[in-house]
Amino acid sequence: MRAVTPPLLSILLFGLAIWFFFLPSFKTHILNDRRDMLSQMTQICWDIMDDLETQVKNHQLTRKEAQARAIREIKAIRYGPGLKDYFWINDMSGLMIMHPYRKNLVGQNIINMVDQNGKYFMREFLRVVKTSGQGFVDYLWQWQDDPARIVPKLSHVRGFKPWGWIIGTGMYLEDVSEKMAGMTRKLNIVFLGILVLIGLLLFYNIRQTLAVENERDEAEEALRESESRFRKLAETAPFGLTISDTEGEFEYINPRFTEIVGYTLKDVPDKKTWFEKAYPDLDYRKKVMQTWTRDSNDLQLKGGVSERIFQVTCKDGSHKTIRFRNVSIAKHKQSLTYEDITIQEEARQKLLENQKKYKLLYKKSKMEEHLYRSLIESSADAIIIYDLEGKAQYVSPTFTEIFGWSENEVLSRRIPFVPDSEKSETTRIIECVVSEGVPCRNFETKRLTKDGDIVEVSISASRYNDYKGNPAGMLVIIRDIAEKKKLEAQLQQAQKMEAIGTLAGGIAHDFNNLLMGIQGNTSLMLMQVEEDHPFYEKLKSIEDQVQSGSKLTGQLLGYARQGRYEVKPININDIVKETADTFGRTKKEITVHMKLDQNLHGINADRTQIEQVLLNLCVNAWQAMPGGGDLFLETRNVSYEEMNGKVYKVKQRDYVLLSVRDTGVGMDPEIVDKIFDPFFTTKDMGHGTGLGLASVYGIIKGHGGYVDVETKKGKGSTFRIYFPASSRGVAAEKEVIDSNAQGIGTILLVDDEETVATVALELLEALGYTVLLARDGESAINLYEQNKNDIDLVLLDMVLPGMDGGEIFNALKKINPEVRVLLSSGYSLTGQAQEILDRGCKGFIQKPYRVTALTKAINEILAP
Repeated sequence: MRAVTPPLLSILLFGLAIWFFFLPSFKTHILNDRRDMLSQMTQICWDIMDDLETQVKNHQLTRKEAQARAIREIKAIRYGPGLKDYFWINDMSGLMIMHPYRKNLVGQNIINMVDQNGKYFMREFLRVVKTSGQGFVDYLWQWQDDPARIVPKLSHVRGFKPWGWIIGTGMYLEDVSEKMAGMTRKLNIVFLGILVLIGLLLFYNIRQTLAVENERDEAEEALRESESRFRKLAETAPFGLTISDTEGEFEYINPRFTEIVGYTLKDVPDKKTWFEKAYPDLDYRKKVMQTWTRDSNDLQLKGGVSERIFQVTCKDGSHKTIRFRNVSIAKHKQSLTYEDITIQEEARQKLLENQKKYKLLYKKSKMEEHLYRSLIESSADAIIIYDLEGKAQYVSPTFTEIFGWSENEVLSRRIPFVPDSEKSETTRIIECVVSEGVPCRNFETKRLTKDGDIVEVSISASRYNDYKGNPAGMLVIIRDIAEKKKLEAQLQQAQKMEAIGTLAGGIAHDFNNLLMGIQGNTSLMLMQVEEDHPFYEKLKSIEDQVQSGSKLTGQLLGYARQGRYEVKPININDIVKETADTFGRTKKEITVHMKLDQNLHGINADRTQIEQVLLNLCVNAWQAMPGGGDLFLETRNVSYEEMNGKVYKVKQRDYVLLSVRDTGVGMDPEIVDKIFDPFFTTKDMGHGTGLGLASVYGIIKGHGGYVDVETKKGKGSTFRIYFPASSRGVAAEKEVIDSNAQGIGTILLVDDEETVATVALELLEALGYTVLLARDGESAINLYEQNKNDIDLVLLDMVLPGMDGGEIFNALKKINPEVRVLLSSGYSLTGQAQEILDRGCKGFIQKPYRVTALTKAINEILAP
């Protein structure tokens, strides 16, 4: 019996160690490790959905967009050996939302589906989530690569309350079983070998009953051999192993333990020494020791396995993450396994860091997307992004403002806003941009709005590529150029009127010179005949006709902005009162209303010209009210700020507004565009010259002012005239000088027109003056220098060959700074003539002039 007992005890102990410690511990280790992995992987998916839900709450995504993105991202995740492990999604009713392999189940409610054992696994999923929020469920399920093969599976499921979803993943228990089977086969071989050895020993012991000592020696040898194998098994284990008693003394430390942490049994003979070296930080050591004591007590009372993870300081000073499993193997013995999971923990931490990095990158990308979208949406031009098929992928808010369609109305559609007249050219340009990549710049065309209106636009377009460099679509920028076209038309109109004005001024000048010859000869003849002469009345009639012609040229000069004769500060209110009084007496069917600002600023203007402007506007208003009506005249002070929004550029100063409004028939837009054109009239042939409003326009512009017209057919018209305000006081009227006095003195007449010079010479001599005649500037300067002491006045024409009137005046001033000059011109008081007056010239007279006007002008200059 002594020979049999030791081997039997060895077999029993070895079997207990194998079946009750090593195999359960190893299996538990594998299962717990897999469980942790499943839990961590579902946590990752849960975090993805939680992040998307946050974006939904921040209104960055809709719930539908967030769920679609979650399905795409989770469906693509693979992990585990051979990347065969995956995730699926159900809702709380059992509806399959996503499964990467069983697509036939997607959209199906599998609440009543059972495995081959009759287990309602979906109901188990729901029960676990409703009870604990997450947990594990085991059941039978098909093998991924072989749908006909049904195997046990352990899955971890977790609920996501905001969406009512369940996210799950699992592992095939056959993977664990295969590992365990491999270990079991090895142990069985060892165990079988031991059984065979023990059997031989027993057989030998029975047959050698007489050699007890030999049998005992053989038994002891067998026992030592068994213990050697046991130690070999412990020493070749893939994890660290220690065995200690209840006092904390280590009885055994396997090589793997030393390999992991570096300490030998000599370094850490007991747990107290182990705690001090492995956990040098006092606070952390207290935490570990408290946990160890609690777990040890629980093991003594309840048995089982306790698992913890701590950071350990190794002998070489490095730090490792160790998973501890505490097992009570006997009443006074404890076994502890040590698994180095530093790499796994680092991988887990990197996964978490990558997840944070991904979230930051995602957040950054969303911020950049928001910035780019903000830039596009703040553009003053409409922006459209098309795909290669010409379907809109994006339209900016400005597009909606201009054309009326919202983004939802045109998204993924062709925008129906190209008129038939523009389709051919538009198609050609699009083909050039998309096919050849040639950008289109400032293509002026027309487009339709949602309401069918035509909009003048300028289009720039270019092709854009995707991230691989392949053509992806077209970016189109559309600018509303209706205002630009309007301004261009106004500029063309202004240039046209400027050109016509220049022509009109030249014609008026030459015509006035012709009239001067007629007027001068007529005046000479009238001076030589009595009133009872048969030709006297005819001569007077000729003189009246000359004055009518002069008025006509005056209107032409007014349109040419050359109609200012005598500029001085005046008060428009005086002109409005006088004109209204005269007009009201003659046109009794018109009721005149006046609203005049009593504190009105003065303006620098020619009174006669302003009277002509107001009279022309009043006559126009009367003609627009054939059955009578109301005429409203208003004056007030305005600032340039009140004139903002005008098509013309207003200078920064104060202005005086003169408003003339009637209740007449109004005008069509086509008429309004032409009313200031010279010779344009709506009257029948012979009933109007078409120069009335043209001269109004020229006079206002010549005074540095602006004119607006507001009219509507059947609603009357309003003319608003803005004159620059003057800071000078209103001038008093000059004393009238007798124009019939006989002339005394010498006058230098300077004029190149032979007819005008001859007539003027005779007129001046008839008035009693001694006259010296010069036909050009050089002759005039020489004559004046020779006779400067005798010449009392120079009658100087403005337009001469070689030297003009301004140059001649400068030369005369050098000879005699006090020279008295009377300017004469077929033009009226232009800017150049006014400049000469400002430099000291004494007066101005416009051709054709009567002898009385000439006498008055000379007398005013020569008066002492």
